[in-house]
Amino acid sequence: MTSSASSELPPDLVTAVKASLNPDDFERWLAALPMGPGRVVRGHQPGAIEALEAEVGPLPVLPGSDEANIRVIPNAHLEAVKAWAGLHDGRAWMHTPGSVRVAPNLGPLPGERVLDLCAAPGSKASHMGWLMNHQGELVVNELSRNRSQRLQRNLKLMNIKATVLTGPGESLGRRLGPTFDRVLVDVPCSGTGRVWLGDPRTWSEWSPRAVKRLAKLQRMLLHSGIAALKPGGTLVYSTCSLLTEENETVLEKIPNDVTVEFSQRFTPQPADPIIEEGFFLARLRRG
Repeated sequence: MTSSASSELPPDLVTAVKASLNPDDFERWLAALPMGPGRVVRGHQPGAIEALEAEVGPLPVLPGSDEANIRVIPNAHLEAVKAWAGLHDGRAWMHTPGSVRVAPNLGPLPGERVLDLCAAPGSKASHMGWLMNHQGELVVNELSRNRSQRLQRNLKLMNIKATVLTGPGESLGRRLGPTFDRVLVDVPCSGTGRVWLGDPRTWSEWSPRAVKRLAKLQRMLLHSGIAALKPGGTLVYSTCSLLTEENETVLEKIPNDVTVEFSQRFTPQPADPIIEEGFFLARLRRG
């Protein structure tokens, strides 16, 4: 069954994923292909989760999360949660399982200066602002003007105050200088961790050439993020790709005063209570 499922995908894509995963994780990826992505909801305002559960019923806690305001959305509840007013008035945000783990791993604190280098549509930026308890300085950047405008609207809806910049992230870090306590570099990627057979758009633009182009951009964005980081500061690099070329390889040529504290790849797999998406994150510290 899994081999027939993967036959719908470009052979080069399947080969690239297989080369990046161990055999067990590759089989889990194959098994998850027909099942679609999992979703979680993060309460952004006090009482949001309680109000949601009063309407749709109890929701499972996200495994491995320390935040009491995050719940898994089972497929049976998905449409009801999407229709809930709290997702449209700033009380909550819907995430994928990987994206909701990024801000806690960066760990922004109240009073710190924090940069989100590739911020649209604002899910991680709003999460960081919440973790900062609306204290400190949050600077967010987006290359596309249209996406930057969407980012501003979303942050306003979530009542997050931030300085919104619009421009190429590859040069921003050097322009701002090493002035940030925390930097998030959530880069554009090939999206192999979110491939789903029910939506051909999740792989229609994939190609080996596109991966090489993205990997070059990812290295430039990572080094830009490092340039904005204070000594002693923390940076998180994240992708929704499974490919070594976009993850571990990008981290190989970092400055000598920067160390990788840890890295972790989440492999898509059928699981209870949620189908995990493919995701990679690494936390770096500048000495």
